[in-house]
Amino acid sequence: MAGEIQLNSTSFASESGGTITINNATVGSAVAMSANQACVKTAMNASGSAPIYACRAWINFDGTSASIGTGRANGNVSGVTDNGTGNYTITFSTAMPDANYCAVAINDLSSNGAWYVVSYMTSLTTTSVQYRNNSHYDSNLNPADCATISCCVLR
Repeated sequence: MAGEIQLNSTSFASESGGTITINNATVGSAVAMSANQACVKTAMNASGSAPIYACRAWINFDGTSASIGTGRANGNVSGVTDNGTGNYTITFSTAMPDANYCAVAINDLSSNGAWYVVSYMTSLTTTSVQYRNNSHYDSNLNPADCATISCCVLR
């Protein structure tokens, strides 16, 4: 049943088919929303009782480029510093609340001809994370750049 939500005879929202639309209204601090509320889980296509944790930063960049900058695309990343072959520092636009986050990365193995690639995160701080990439060409693990590196930070 469609309807309106009014306050002091002023319509500030309408409802139709279970969707509420706020009409140019200011929502005050009294309204609280949690990532684990049913309506949020429905909007994110998440079900079950397990809590939802957000991706707080992500980037896709070319590790072979002399000018990585902010990569091909990113969220909450102000830039990537190339510290040398296979060694990068990813700096966040907005700091993490602490350094107890999960940073995950994957790369394009085929771009450097390696048998396999070992990647790992070091130096997790509130403002950045360092990513290292080593390739196995022979019996040694050597630092290597890859053309596609994707990283996300979950918290």
